[in-house]
Amino acid sequence: MRRVLTTACVIFAVATGVVGAYIISQDRADTLRVVGERTRSMARMIIAHGDAATDSALQIINTVYPLVDRWDLTDPDTGRTIYARFHEMVEGNNVIASAWVVDEAGKNIADSWGYPPRPVSGAERPYFTAHKAGAEDPLVAGDGQPGSVTGKERFTVSRAVRRPDGSLKAIIVVGVYGSVFDTLYKEAVTWPGARAGLYTTNGGVLARIRNARLASPAFAQEMRARALASPSGTALVRQDDEPRIVSWSRSASHPTVFATSSQPVTDALEQWKARAWTTALTALAVNAVFWGLALFILRWSVAKQEAAANALAVREVNHRVKNSLQLISSLMHIRARKSDDPAFQAAAKDLTSQLTALVETYRFVQSADSLEAVDAAVTLQGLCRHLEDSYGIPITVAATPPLAIHANHGTAFAVIVNELVTNALKHGGGPVKVTLSDDGDSLRLAVASDRGRLPEGFSVDEQKGFGLKAVRTMLQPLGGRMTAENLADGGACFTVTIPAAALRRG
Repeated sequence: MRRVLTTACVIFAVATGVVGAYIISQDRADTLRVVGERTRSMARMIIAHGDAATDSALQIINTVYPLVDRWDLTDPDTGRTIYARFHEMVEGNNVIASAWVVDEAGKNIADSWGYPPRPVSGAERPYFTAHKAGAEDPLVAGDGQPGSVTGKERFTVSRAVRRPDGSLKAIIVVGVYGSVFDTLYKEAVTWPGARAGLYTTNGGVLARIRNARLASPAFAQEMRARALASPSGTALVRQDDEPRIVSWSRSASHPTVFATSSQPVTDALEQWKARAWTTALTALAVNAVFWGLALFILRWSVAKQEAAANALAVREVNHRVKNSLQLISSLMHIRARKSDDPAFQAAAKDLTSQLTALVETYRFVQSADSLEAVDAAVTLQGLCRHLEDSYGIPITVAATPPLAIHANHGTAFAVIVNELVTNALKHGGGPVKVTLSDDGDSLRLAVASDRGRLPEGFSVDEQKGFGLKAVRTMLQPLGGRMTAENLADGGACFTVTIPAAALRRG
C-alpha cells in the first residue's frame, strides 16, 4: 500500500509539475508573441503616418517646382507667386510647419511666411549639406535644431533644383512637425518601457516618442542595419544588456525612412511573472492536499485488515487522482476567464492580433487623385474589401460616393473605420454591416454586427483597449463623438458622428 501511494504521489507531482510548467511556458511565449504583434502594428502605423506626412510635403514641393525652375531667383513677382502658393497649402495644416526656398549659398529667398522672405540661412542645415554633396531627390532628413522661425522641432522633405550643367541652383524645403508624432503615439503607446520613432537609414531622427531613456547609438545603428536588410520584421535586440522586442517597418514609397517600436522583455513579462507564481503556488497547494490525503489514507489503512485496507485505499486514491486532475483543468479555465490581463486572455483563447490592414489603410488614403479631397465612401469600400478578405467574414457596405472629405483628415477617417470594423469582426464574428451617410451637417459611420452583445453599463469612454482609444484620439480634434448600443434583434452597433464642416476644412 505504501508503495502504491508513493508511486501515485510521485506521478501526481510529476504530472502537475509538467502541466504547470507547460502552462507557464505557453503563457510566456504567448505574452511575448502579443508584444511582437503589438510592436509590429505600431511600427506599421507610424510608417503609414510618416508616408502621409512626406507625401503631403512632396505635393507642396512638386507644385512650386516649375516656378522655381524658371525663376531667376531675383524677380519679386515670381517670388510673391511662390509665397502665395506656399501660404495657400501650408496655412491651417497641423502637420506641415512651413515651406521655403534657399539658393545655392543657403540663403532664404522665398517662404510661406511672407514676401520678401525672412533673412535666415539654411547653410548649416543637414538638408543643405546633403544636397550640396549631390544627395538623391527627394531627400527626407532629420534636424537636431529647431526651426529658425517656428522654434519647434521638425524634420524636412526637400528637392534640389539644378541647372542644366548639374550645379545646384536652389533647394525647395518643407518642414514637418515632429511633435505631431509624439502627441499622437504617446496616447497609443502606453505599455511599460515603450519606445517608438521615425528614422532614416542614414542616421537621421525624424520624430520619436519622448521618454526618459532614448536609444543608444549602438542600438540605433543595429536597427538601421536591420531596416536596410529587410523592409519589416521583429527581433530580440539588446541595449546595455537589456533585451528588447523590437519591430520595424521601412517605407515602400520612401525607402530611406523606417519606423521602430519596442518594449523591454523584462517589462513585458512583469504581469506574466505574477501569473507564473500563481500557477506554481496553485500546483504546490494541490500537491500538498494530495500528499496530505495520501498520508491520511496510509495511516487509516494500517489500522484495518491488510486486504480490506488495500482495496479501500486503491479506490480512494484513484478517485482522488481523478478529482485532483479535474481540479487542475478547472483552475486553468477559471484563471483564463477571470483574468484582468488582456494579454493572458488572448493567449488562453488562442487569439492573434490585427492590423496588417493599416498599411493598406493609408495606401487607400494616399491614392486619392485630389490634393485637397479624399472620397470617404471609396476609402471605406476599399478598406472593408481588404478586411473581408483577411478575416473571411462577409461585410456589407452601404455608402454612395462621392462623400468628399479634406485630405488632411483622410488618415484619421481610415483609422476610425479600420479599428471599428476590426473590433466588430473579432468580437461579433459577423456578418458585419457598415453604413456611411452624410446629412449635410455631419458624417455618420455605423458599424453593426449581428452577433455579440455589449455588457450592461458599457461605456466607450471607459474602454482602455488600443482600438477604441485610437478612435477617440482621432475623433477629438474633429469634434466627433462615438456611441455604442445593443441592437433589438441581437448584436451591437458602434456609431461615430463627425461634423461635416470639420472633415471638409483643412
